[in-house]
Amino acid sequence: MELYLIPNDPVNTVLISADGVPHFQVRTSRRLSSLRTSSSVILRLAPGLEESEQETLGEIVWGGLGRNSVVHSELFKRHATLSSDKAVRVKDLLWKINTFGTSRCFIGNDEEEYLWKFSKGTGFQLFHVRTGCVKALYEPNPSHVAKGAFEGQFKTCLRIHPSCMLDLDILVLTFIIMEKKRRDSLGDQVNVSGEEESVAEASGLEGGGGMM
Repeated sequence: MELYLIPNDPVNTVLISADGVPHFQVRTSRRLSSLRTSSSVILRLAPGLEESEQETLGEIVWGGLGRNSVVHSELFKRHATLSSDKAVRVKDLLWKINTFGTSRCFIGNDEEEYLWKFSKGTGFQLFHVRTGCVKALYEPNPSHVAKGAFEGQFKTCLRIHPSCMLDLDILVLTFIIMEKKRRDSLGDQVNVSGEEESVAEASGLEGGGGMM
């Protein structure tokens, strides 16, 4: 499965498959800042429903100035580390395997351990730790799309291997966290090409209407 980020901004984007169908939307309440908290909501999109009717997968509250970032989601209720509303700290959900590294591990819905690792020249790879197999890949630099709804365009894409047994909701939510953190480290939280569509245009939710 291929999910394109439209626009190329992990905290304000729609993830759209190669056939042009929107699957997930990420929207953030206000511009991110290291000095204050901000919230990103992740929706699973269903055709024919208005924005207010779409299912919310979770909310990521990005901590500011000494506060921990926290995820509120039914997906991770068994990992909850805070008493309020099934909340889990990002550092507990996605733990570092090296104090000075950027790779992070998490436990999937299949009780298997997974690892997000970033390598220059390759991008983000999601490894199934027990087998060492790559289950997903994200290249941060837009590449030429050979076929599908975005044929001939340059887009960033999250590619998921057919053998991946991890719940897609968990994969997407952890990916959003990892890519946001990567861009934070580069001082580039938002990397949007001038040719990219807005989130509303991409999702077909502009003006609160239903899906196209």
